[in-house]
Amino acid sequence: MLNDRPVNDPKLQAALNEIRAVMERYDCPGAVMLVSAEEAVFSYKMDAGWSALRKDRSTPLGFRFRAKSAETGKRETERRVEGAMHTICQLSDFGEQTTAWMEDLKLMLRRAGIDFDHTPFGGKPLQHLVSGG
Repeated sequence: MLNDRPVNDPKLQAALNEIRAVMERYDCPGAVMLVSAEEAVFSYKMDAGWSALRKDRSTPLGFRFRAKSAETGKRETERRVEGAMHTICQLSDFGEQTTAWMEDLKLMLRRAGIDFDHTPFGGKPLQHLVSGG
């Protein structure tokens, strides 16, 4: 899952590409957000060899949840499902911690008299994976 727009800053794009390559090389799912002076980029890597979250470029998100004990056996399937849930919960925890800290920082800055405006996601509605989510 990547940005839905072109990145204007070539250094920012190069940095994102490097981080994604590291995530691939070490088979580590994760989330990355990089910020430059003028824009921000993000990416998620959800799949891993030890997880039921499997790469699938035919899907809109680039991965799918695949757990079939007929293919991998009961023990391996359970291990992969646990790996997928570990990834999902850890990324959720990281997102919540990041939100809490950034909201705290914004509050501290406002209390210090710093006024700012910010339109999340360039005014686009936040995307969900499940309709009505």
